[in-house]
Amino acid sequence: MHDMDPVTMVSRRTVLVSGARLAGLGAAAALALGRLDRLALAQNATPMTGADLGYPELMVTITDSGYQLDAQSVPSGYVLLTVKNASKDDTGAAVLGPGPGQTMSDLQAAASTPAPNEGFPPFLYTATIPGGPGDMPPGATAQAIINLPAGDWVVFGEGNQPPSSFTAIGGTPAAAPEPTASVTVTEVEFSFSGLDVAIPEGQQIWKVVNSGAQPHMLVLGKVPAGTTMDQIMQVVSAPDNATPVPGGLQESDFQPMGGVLLQSAGTTVWPLLNLPAGSYVALCFVTDPRNGEPHAMEGMVSLFTVGGGAATPAA
Repeated sequence: MHDMDPVTMVSRRTVLVSGARLAGLGAAAALALGRLDRLALAQNATPMTGADLGYPELMVTITDSGYQLDAQSVPSGYVLLTVKNASKDDTGAAVLGPGPGQTMSDLQAAASTPAPNEGFPPFLYTATIPGGPGDMPPGATAQAIINLPAGDWVVFGEGNQPPSSFTAIGGTPAAAPEPTASVTVTEVEFSFSGLDVAIPEGQQIWKVVNSGAQPHMLVLGKVPAGTTMDQIMQVVSAPDNATPVPGGLQESDFQPMGGVLLQSAGTTVWPLLNLPAGSYVALCFVTDPRNGEPHAMEGMVSLFTVGGGAATPAA
């Protein structure tokens, strides 16, 4: 799989703070949220271990040259994916494998086909992506629990590093129970549900279910109290190089707080988060293949409160 182009994506930071309209996840720029990710680093809790949670653990270290795995195989089922960013860039990592009816060779061949106009790579619409954490500045560690069927997989990410392969081995003697989550978020075309409840602050596990037909991501950002949906959509929908609206949201107003890098339809991932009380926004910037629009432009945006309160669905 080393000749598969790793997934590199247009910057969500550009969308949120420069007003550029996201045309797709392409092969030119990084997905990571830029220097504002460092604001989230202070909120990172001490990483859990697989022993703490009762699951096998796959530890991934991202360097400037590749993805270093601490094991070449893990038991199938629930696995704690612990990702440390030892590279010089903001980044993230997730697990990817063949989609239904595909082999790894099929996936490799599909991944070698260039994306049109540097858009979202077509093979990602059909691959199986159990998920993984994103939005990691250099030196940060982030975690997610993923559900791996037996088979061959790769760890991929947002830079130019080649993916690294591993195997999930079936036949585990005792199946572990599903992780216990404090919040369940369901993704569909095109909205988030489950954020209209009281959400606790502090260290917690979320359950993120993709019940839609397309891949989705969960981008979480802390925003100033009183931020409105109109303000969010004004930034998301602004044209490239637009001048920030006076009194509107600025770069310093967004504090990335993690989430899910990417997950395919029909998958569930459990990101480990540490959320201080305040106002938040959830967005998805995967491109809709029918029209080239980012999902956020089609309504996949919610404002919600941590420490109490309810979400505000996008218009």
